[in-house]
Order: sequence, then C-alpha cells, then structure tokens
Amino acid sequence: MDTEKRGLATVLGSPDVTSFLRTSWEREALLLRGAAAPLVGRLFTIEDFERLACGGGADLSVVQEGRARPVVPHHSDRSPGRDVLTAYRSGATLLLSLLARRCTPVGELCRGIEFDLLELGVLPAEPVSANAYLTPPRAQGFDRHHDDHSVLVVQLHGTKRWEVFAPGSQRSGTLVSATLEPGDVLYVPQDFPHVAHTTDEASLHLTLGLHTLSWADAMADMLRDHEPFRRSVTGPTVLGPALPDLPDLDVPAYLRERRVRCVAGLDPLPGGQLVAGSAATAIAPDTVVRRVPLMPSESDSDRGLARLTFPGGTLRLDGRLQPVVDHVSKAESFTPSELPRVGQHYDAVELTRILVRHNLFRPVDSTAGPASPVPTAAPAGGPATASAAPTRAEDPVLRTRNPTLVRDGGPSAGHHLGWMRLRERLTAADCDDLVAACRDLPLTAPTTVDEAGHPGHRRAETRHVPKGPRTEWIYRLVDSVAREAARTVYGFDLSGITRAPQYVEYLPGNGHFHRHNDYSHDQADSPRKITVIVQLSDASSYEGGGLQMFGVDTEELPRERGSVLVFPSLIDHRVTPVTKGLRRALVAWVAGPRLR
Repeated sequence: MDTEKRGLATVLGSPDVTSFLRTSWEREALLLRGAAAPLVGRLFTIEDFERLACGGGADLSVVQEGRARPVVPHHSDRSPGRDVLTAYRSGATLLLSLLARRCTPVGELCRGIEFDLLELGVLPAEPVSANAYLTPPRAQGFDRHHDDHSVLVVQLHGTKRWEVFAPGSQRSGTLVSATLEPGDVLYVPQDFPHVAHTTDEASLHLTLGLHTLSWADAMADMLRDHEPFRRSVTGPTVLGPALPDLPDLDVPAYLRERRVRCVAGLDPLPGGQLVAGSAATAIAPDTVVRRVPLMPSESDSDRGLARLTFPGGTLRLDGRLQPVVDHVSKAESFTPSELPRVGQHYDAVELTRILVRHNLFRPVDSTAGPASPVPTAAPAGGPATASAAPTRAEDPVLRTRNPTLVRDGGPSAGHHLGWMRLRERLTAADCDDLVAACRDLPLTAPTTVDEAGHPGHRRAETRHVPKGPRTEWIYRLVDSVAREAARTVYGFDLSGITRAPQYVEYLPGNGHFHRHNDYSHDQADSPRKITVIVQLSDASSYEGGGLQMFGVDTEELPRERGSVLVFPSLIDHRVTPVTKGLRRALVAWVAGPRLR
C-alpha cells in the first residue's frame, strides 16, 4: 500500500466529504455499499490479524458474553497463540486495539482522516482510533450498546449482520438492518445504539473511532480558566447554588489553540525518521525539500516566540522569524533560498536542516526528477493544485517526440477502427514523472454508466489529473496523439480535452473494468471520440490486468511500460482482473462533435 494521502474520501467512496459532514455527520446512520472496496485485501487481512494476535506484543482482548478481557499468556516468555485459538474456537470475538500503531496502512488511513477533519474544521479531541474485530461464525461480540463517539465500520472479510437504532430507543426505532459484505462501510454516530453478529461465516471488520471536540468539552476547558467556575457547587440559599455569570469567552482563540494542541498530540508516522539526520547534512541553499506526506503543521506565536507545531515536535524560534514560520507551515515544497528574508536573524539553510531532522520535510533527489506534487489543502470536492517544481532540461514538456502511429503485427481486419500505438514509447523517466505527478492527487470515485445498477462493474482507484505546471506535458501528449490518429487513421473531427484524464491503479485480486466503451452517450454536444491510454507499470510486475479490445477479434493491447495506445472511444474494451501486483495507467479522452 503506497503512502499517499488516504482519508475520509477513501472510506466513504466519494470525494464529496463536505456533503457527508453537512447531511449525515452526527445526524444519521449511513450504509455505503462497496465504498471501501479498493481497501479490501490491502488495508488489513486475516493473515495480518493472526500475525499480530498470535505473535505477542499486541493489544489483544477476547470478547465473550458482551465483555472484553485482555489476553495474558500463561508465561511471560510465551506468545498468546494457544490462548487466542482456544478462545476463538469457543465462539469468542478477538479484538485488536491500537491498530494504527501496529499496522502502517491503517495508521496512514487514520492520519489521512485526522488531516481531513482538521482541514474541514472538525477538531479531533484525540487521534482516530482503529480496532479490528475477528468474529467466528454464528457468534456475537458486544451486546447492544452505544459509543460516546462516531464510528466508521469497514467490512474487510466475510459478512456480519448489523442493526442500528435511534438514540434513546429500546428495540423499536431500527434505522439500519443490513448484512455488511467486504468493502461495505457503516457510519454510526455517537449515542446511536447498535449490535452485530455473524451468520455462517467468520467476519473481520475495522472500526475507526472519530473522537471529536464537543461543545461540552470546549466549554469546560474555557470555563476552567474562570475562577468562579472552579469553586464547589454549593450555596447557602434556599433555592440552592447560584450559577456564576458567564464570562466573555474568546472562542476563536480557544479553537486556534486546540487545533495546535491537536497537531502536537499526533504521533509521527513511521518511515524516514532514522535517516533524517544524514539527509539533513546534504541541504544547500538551492536544495528542494518537500513536505513528508500526512505531516500537517501549524504556526502561531507563544509568549513572543514564533511557534511551529507538527506531529512529534514543536519548534520555538525568535519572534522576528514569524513570517518564516508562517511560510513553512503552509508550504508543500521550497528551497532555503526561497524562505522570507527577515534581516540577518537566522540561517535559512540551518533552519531547513532542522525541519528535515524532524522529518517534516525531505530533500528531493534532483536525479530522480522534480518533487511529486502534493495537493494543497482544499475543502473536499474543491480543485487541487500541484506545487510547481523546477524545470529540468530533459523535462517531458520540452522533449520532441516522433508522432508516428503504428500497429504491432501490421494491419488486420477492421484496423481502421482498431487500436494504434505511438511508435516511440515513453522512457522510464517519463513514466516516473507521470506517476509522481499523479499518485498524490486526491482519490476520486470511479464511475461508469449505470453505476447504481452495476456497482461491481469497475474496481479501481482513480485520480483526476488537473492541468498544471507538472501535468501540462501529459495534456499536450494526449492531444497530439489523438489528433494524429484522427488525421491519419480515423477521420474524426476533434474539439479537445473536455474531461480531466484519470490516473488509475488496478489492485490485486480486485482491480478490473468489465466490458464497456467510452463514447459518453450522455454528452449530446461533445462526446469522447478518441481514448488514449499510457501503460505505466512494467509488464512483469503484475499478472492479469490485460487491456482487451472487442472487434473482429478479441485482442490484448501491448503491456510494455511507456506504451501509448489510442483507439476510438466507441469501441468496446475491458481490463481483466489483476491477480497479482499492481497495474498503473493513465486514461484520457479527446472529445469532438457527435457522430451522425
């Protein structure tokens, strides 16, 4: 599982997180069929569960008769494997707690959710928790209960029957009664009673606990600094104790401080910390450093000092450096020479080295191309912008390409409506640049015609690729290839790229796209006319995932990395299931007047 940003959009199956917060958050229980299907088999598996549960050192409990008890080995030098198996075979649910600390993909998902909540103005009261529940067939863990925080239940293996009730109800008022299958997600707000049990197969699900700051907690925090509210609740009057007068509360200042405290309370994710010190020594005035994924930072002032807070640390600097700290807190990448000038009060190179030692930023290897663009913080559903990076002499935008289109094996029957490929494949560096420019963009929900009627038609992780400094060459490439194909082979009239290309990852055991075409029948004025696909994975790095076209014969298109393939969008094609490895591709379309 890559370390790209993963958050609420990944779990909800939709980039429109704002709508979820506006309509469902703390208001209604919500069942989302297949929303987290791309996570199945990648996030956390039964094999992962057994390795942690039976290997020792994990926070493991057994849930029986509605109560949880920790698993303690008979001898301190033995793993709990025997006790775990005995309990599970007797019908007990196994519970792994604090999973974000034990499993890197789960930790990244939790950090992504924390990052999203912060950006959307929902302050976490504590880090997102992650618990995994493995329940044997025909069994139940906890009795009917409610939590004091909202939860997202992600079904990862098997099935489980859930019932969710209205707050304060007894057995009436059932809001959700459904069996969750792998990839399904259930959102249960705080105070909503719920209960779950398995049927004829075992179930593994992940419960993500969203502990957010309540008004009750905020008021208690703010009033604690007001002396009358620290007194005992007593009074000599007949009517009982009198409530002290409410003081004027600076709510915005309190929320700013809580946000800083929230970021400071997050643990840094593992990866790169042990080598950060040696990486810092290579920093020079023109070294490009990029923010480490999922490492937010906040700037403010504290008793005359400029303060930069981030997971795992806080820097307090001379107050005259406040413009520098403000710049760093928002930057996705920079060079020391680009930092604000504030006289001779600091050494920009040394400050950058300190940030690298704290693993907040990392130097970009100039030999590996420009830094990957990291989307700037924006509300879900808003446009993401890529950070500009220095242009290399061999930048793909500047490279002249041979526009000749060919077909492997020579012409075949019906080839005038068949596929073609660019004679010159993209280089490995080109492919690396393209992947780097796309892999950190926000996830978008893959859609197809009649998605509601055929929810399993497409299984992939997709990202819309906006046009920007790092992606302009991709747009030029697609447009030039499509126009050459229209001119020399297909005879189509084209108007241009009207929909953003997609960066697509087909995942092992899950990724596929059943037979379809791209013509876009819903667009009467300018449907997609030509499809361009760039193969981005080495052919030997994955199995399955064949790109097949249906015509006179069913053909599999070239798989070599860097192949640029082009064909009419109205031709049926499919991607067969990926059984091993990961297939990456760029898919783009050029539109034109509707065929008559």
